[in-house]
Amino acid sequence: MKKLLFLIPLFILVCNSYAQEKVYPITQTNKRFVKVDEKLYVDKFEVTVNDYVTFLDEAKKKGRDMSILMYDSNCWRDNVPIKIAEIYYYFNYSSYKNYPIVGISHFAAQEFCKWLTEKSNADPKRKFNKVVFRLPTEQEFVKVARSKFDTIMIYPWGNASLYNSKREKNCNFLEIDQNNIDLKENRFEIKDYNDFLSMTEPVYSYQPNPYGVFNIVGNVSEMIQEDHYAMGGDYLSTGYNVRIKSKKYFSTPSSCVGFRVYMEILN
Repeated sequence: MKKLLFLIPLFILVCNSYAQEKVYPITQTNKRFVKVDEKLYVDKFEVTVNDYVTFLDEAKKKGRDMSILMYDSNCWRDNVPIKIAEIYYYFNYSSYKNYPIVGISHFAAQEFCKWLTEKSNADPKRKFNKVVFRLPTEQEFVKVARSKFDTIMIYPWGNASLYNSKREKNCNFLEIDQNNIDLKENRFEIKDYNDFLSMTEPVYSYQPNPYGVFNIVGNVSEMIQEDHYAMGGDYLSTGYNVRIKSKKYFSTPSSCVGFRVYMEILN
């Protein structure tokens, strides 16, 4: 146990080396959402652990069935090697509050959106008379990811490189060393790879796209309206699979799948 307690502060120190942007509660929509077009806004950040715990607290007070809403901490057991520390700390340790929520079902993400819709429409200080919060369609995800770039761009930053001019990563993806790549019969295989250091990062990490949206690709794959599908790739995706149109299937709650909320203006 002492070894685990030593590793966690060290890891958090590394992750918090990014220039931090304040992450306001998602209920403060005027500070979290940016305009896409006249009817559609999008959260700058992936839904955080703190956002989701707030939702769970209110759901519990209302006597809801928590078993269908609760995150699954065992999702970290899918990693190789198993991330034992995250099983115990990710959803309960304050230093992870601005990390993306993971380990929840598509249904739970939709229930979060319904809760936020009801809360926003009942707010006397709301900016819009009536809105609905929801997951995006695949087309809306692509539109937000491409922002002001033309339709041929495959990454949000507007070129084909995974690194900026300082050789820093443009998003959180899985880097594979040449020592771990084996070519057999015209097929590449990953050998002896240990992803212990591959991990989600704070939702304000890396540079935002021209809309001001952070981590639209990489970090966690983001759920869309189509059940069991997520877009944009994640920290366990190779560079090829964090393209704007990267789409993955997930059958159960996953440590690398989260979601982002879109706000549609009704009137």
